[in-house]
Amino acid sequence: MTDLTNKTGNFSSQSVQRLEDVRQRPFWRRPWVIHVVWQMLAISFILYVAWSIVANVSTNLPRSNIGFGLDFLSLPTRFEMGPNYLDATAKSPIWLTFAVGFINTVRVSILGIICCTFLGLVVALARLSENKLVSNVALVYTETVRNIPLLLQMLFWYGFSTLLPFPGQALNPAPGVFVSNRGIYMPSPVMSPLHYWGFVGLLLGVVAAFFVYRFAQNYRKRTGAVHKPALAGMTALIGLPLAMVVIASFGMSFDVPELKGFNFLGGTTITPEFVAVLVSLSVYQSGFAAETIRSGIMGVRKGQLEAARSLGLPGSLVLSKVVLPQAMRIIVPPMAGQYMSLTKNSSLAVVIGYPELVRVSTAVISETGRAIECITILMAIYLCLSLLTSAFMNWYNARIAFVEK
Repeated sequence: MTDLTNKTGNFSSQSVQRLEDVRQRPFWRRPWVIHVVWQMLAISFILYVAWSIVANVSTNLPRSNIGFGLDFLSLPTRFEMGPNYLDATAKSPIWLTFAVGFINTVRVSILGIICCTFLGLVVALARLSENKLVSNVALVYTETVRNIPLLLQMLFWYGFSTLLPFPGQALNPAPGVFVSNRGIYMPSPVMSPLHYWGFVGLLLGVVAAFFVYRFAQNYRKRTGAVHKPALAGMTALIGLPLAMVVIASFGMSFDVPELKGFNFLGGTTITPEFVAVLVSLSVYQSGFAAETIRSGIMGVRKGQLEAARSLGLPGSLVLSKVVLPQAMRIIVPPMAGQYMSLTKNSSLAVVIGYPELVRVSTAVISETGRAIECITILMAIYLCLSLLTSAFMNWYNARIAFVEK
């Protein structure tokens, strides 16, 4: 005890002596002053490099009769985008064409994240199966899809679509559904204004019901009783708009695709390019996601599984209520990197003609010659998408993290 007291006293006296030494130093030699100076120098250097690049570009581009700025975004596109949600045509401004490319990138990225997560979970559970055949098949799958470059997989799936028949001999797996090498054609409902308002009301009702549910949860934690009016309110918030949509759907007409000339017209079209990009991204990233999920499940202590099984819980409840909630704390951080990688890898779709951001930017550069501006726009958009994905995953990771009390 005496030795510990002596050591503590010596340590305290040394710390006080160091603090006195720092205080006696000249102002310009104090640590925080040195840190501030170096940071200011670093910031000044970065700003100088950025200013030099901008000044160089703005000076030299006009000499080559090339403009510099974002004024080209208001010019007409002068090339067709194909079917899109914004009805952009060759006469639409370039900014609208970029918006179409952004929507296509976000659409394939979100669907790819959902598909690769689900497929990765299935493969991870198959790898952990006690059945040797199932486990080995999952092992072969992960090693195959992870070691074949994504670009080759994208070209393979796109080439696979060329084996489908021409529109004149299209497959008809269901009434009104046609599959050909031009894409998949399906009937689309003809929406009325009442349907749109019904879906808006349903969306608002779901959001309001979520907050009512949170209120009911907090009420139950405080009192231990179920808040019945809150449950009734949740049912009304979701049920009434849903009933309005269902009632308005009676007698709804459908736009059925029909073969006219060399292709189908009408209905909804899913292009081969979109299918190839979605399948290749989902399959490729699912191999990495499967290993991430498997490592997270294996990181849960075996005692937790044994305790859950000793209570007589079925395997599905053990997985959903005991294993996965604890494994998510291990899975979520690396999965954020997988999701960002999938979003950025969607830029490879330019090789098969899918109209995403890089494809749009390439066409705009060929028409306007504004390469620097287009590349800058691409970098900013992909940076924002990655930061949003990272922020969401960090928020979710913080919600499921262990809280020490």
